[in-house]
Amino acid sequence: MPITLQEANRRPVRIFRWIKYLLLTASFVAAATPSAFAARSELVQLRPRGEVVQAYLLTREETPAKAVVVLVSGGFGLLKFRTSESGVLWDESVADFLVKNKDRFLDQDTAVAVIDVPSDQGSFGYTPKFRKSTTHMEDLRAVVNDIKSRLPGSKVFLIGNSQGSTSVAYAGKSFGKEVDGVVLTASVFDWAPASWRLLNDANLSDFDFSQIPSPLLIVHHADDRCVATPFSSAVKYQGKFPLLIVHGGDPVRDNGCGPLGPHGFLGREDAVVTEIKNWIYGRPFKADLK
Repeated sequence: MPITLQEANRRPVRIFRWIKYLLLTASFVAAATPSAFAARSELVQLRPRGEVVQAYLLTREETPAKAVVVLVSGGFGLLKFRTSESGVLWDESVADFLVKNKDRFLDQDTAVAVIDVPSDQGSFGYTPKFRKSTTHMEDLRAVVNDIKSRLPGSKVFLIGNSQGSTSVAYAGKSFGKEVDGVVLTASVFDWAPASWRLLNDANLSDFDFSQIPSPLLIVHHADDRCVATPFSSAVKYQGKFPLLIVHGGDPVRDNGCGPLGPHGFLGREDAVVTEIKNWIYGRPFKADLK
């Protein structure tokens, strides 16, 4: 039906009012809904040993954090944090499961700290021998203490991936009740191939996990193809400690020991992080994640 001239003149006014309503509603929702854009990151540089710099990246929302997850990456861990006009940068080529998914851990209740190697290890990165050393424990303790001073009242959980599980296991034993929990993901429990030379001491075969006084969670993919982290090495702890077994996801697209496959929980990242956080906060979690 043709509209009248009077009706046509009224329509722009109605449209304008409708657009104004939508804008006001969107502004209200944006203000009332927590968002990742409210998060802020800070590169913290500590000096736990003379002039040695231990850097870590701390990201948190504006609301007080109930817990902080301290992420210790695998491999050689040489992230090379640095500041730029666009923010904090790092070497993406060495980012593992934890570093790639650090923002998935972040929410209103959870802050995230990512550890870089100390400056005196900057030419090569973490070796297994260093990960087990009292020097490494001194550096990590400095980070934990600094986090507690910045976020008083927050619980602190150590999470280590692959080779990083060595760091976290030894730290959990050393720190005792100074931390509130320890999580080991895709861990090197038994061995690494002799051909890996500098990594052949990376395993936790002689480690007594009962000496970690805080709660311990083990996370492993049933199809982990990394030669150093077979699922058979993790399943032997079932019944002794909480074990989160992961199934499914995307096929492996790297050498099997990187983040692009079951070793990095590829395609299951959201689910894995969700269940880890459920465990951290004492909520029921899926022990068999299918």
